[in-house]
Amino acid sequence: MAEERRSVLRRALHILDTCKEAQGGLSLSEISRRSGVPLTTTHRIVTELHQWGGLERDDFGDYRIGLRLWEVAALAPRSVGLQRIALPFMQDLFEATHRGVHLAVREKDEVVFVERFVSPETASERPRVGGRYPMHATAVGLVLLAHAPAELQEEVIGGPLRSYTSRTCSNPRELRQVLAQIRRSGYAISDRQINPAYASLAAPIHNPDNTVVAALSLIVPHTESHTPNLAYLVQASARGISNALGARRRRTRPRTPSAIRKGR
Repeated sequence: MAEERRSVLRRALHILDTCKEAQGGLSLSEISRRSGVPLTTTHRIVTELHQWGGLERDDFGDYRIGLRLWEVAALAPRSVGLQRIALPFMQDLFEATHRGVHLAVREKDEVVFVERFVSPETASERPRVGGRYPMHATAVGLVLLAHAPAELQEEVIGGPLRSYTSRTCSNPRELRQVLAQIRRSGYAISDRQINPAYASLAAPIHNPDNTVVAALSLIVPHTESHTPNLAYLVQASARGISNALGARRRRTRPRTPSAIRKGR
């Protein structure tokens, strides 16, 4: 009986993952096909999720993620206090640069974006709030990976390291060098590693015991990716959030983006 309950739960979670990954609504048959759950079981689980509010049904009869899940996720301790404290700093950075600003945390071996301010030209671009992305190809991911436990670093470096563009750092030896440089300089640059038109700069956010708990990034056209002032602004905003979280002041001397290997 317990195994049967676990099986139903796994299928329900798989259905939610399927709906989460869809760009729009999905019909019951589409959910069944994409999730691999039999149609009759899909119908039963989707009906229960819809009644609870985990799934919503649109005017066409298709299902999508419901507001109830957002209400539950919004209570996650790791994001609630962090978002509340970070928002004023993110808004200041956005108004100073008019570029996309993103806040992310690490979840196992992936990056999860928990808040963002978007510029008009990047409004339709990734990353979206709640989206998960690889650690080796994003600036926030590189920052979080550089300060992650050694065993996790080895797991990620050991691959596979997917290439999203010709500039994605997919060589283990080079990735090790990049992570070491990030720890020395205090920030990361991901230059067209995900999107060939954009680069991102990111800096770590520390909690009271100076553990890196999040990363803040700025998304800019790649032609601006090595502007020193932008790197300083991101670092200053990240330090402001860290101080507001209660982190001890760290004496660091920022380096210019030219100190980081071009293209990383």
